[in-house]
Amino acid sequence: MTWQPAIKAKHIPETLREMILDQNSLTRRLKQLHNNEFFVRVISHEWQEPSLQEKVFLNCEDQRASVREVLLFGSGQPIVFARSVLPESSLTGENEDLLELGEKPLGEYIFSQPGLHRGPIEVVDIQACQFNSHLDFKFDTEIAWARRSLFYLREKPISVCEVFLPSLETS
Repeated sequence: MTWQPAIKAKHIPETLREMILDQNSLTRRLKQLHNNEFFVRVISHEWQEPSLQEKVFLNCEDQRASVREVLLFGSGQPIVFARSVLPESSLTGENEDLLELGEKPLGEYIFSQPGLHRGPIEVVDIQACQFNSHLDFKFDTEIAWARRSLFYLREKPISVCEVFLPSLETS
């Protein structure tokens, strides 16, 4: 899987391009798009070692991170799979609140915080079927688009990866 800067990605489908390139809150956008028929289902939220790729992306050596995987639902269907990696060293002071989100959207919390800074967006296309274990239906050969970026909350890095499931293109 090779991530590339979003500004260089010419082959993002038009139906997703604007949403993928948007620097603002995806949560806010999805709530508007789905008339507030939006919710988060937590798949997992646990301490684990970030992957080597995640450590490199975060530029951190932490052996432990709070890793949260969720599905974002709009109008009753799963539309985004999201994985956030919060290095232990980033979870100090008020950032500890990130450990208590439960079913609340991460985006809703971080975009309400003063001084939030977002790094550049990177994108990649991947096989949607790798998310089948989290879904009530199955993808076959469909392609999903993913974006990732670093957020700096109180100057501490957080990695957020959002996978736009093919069902989003038809919603």
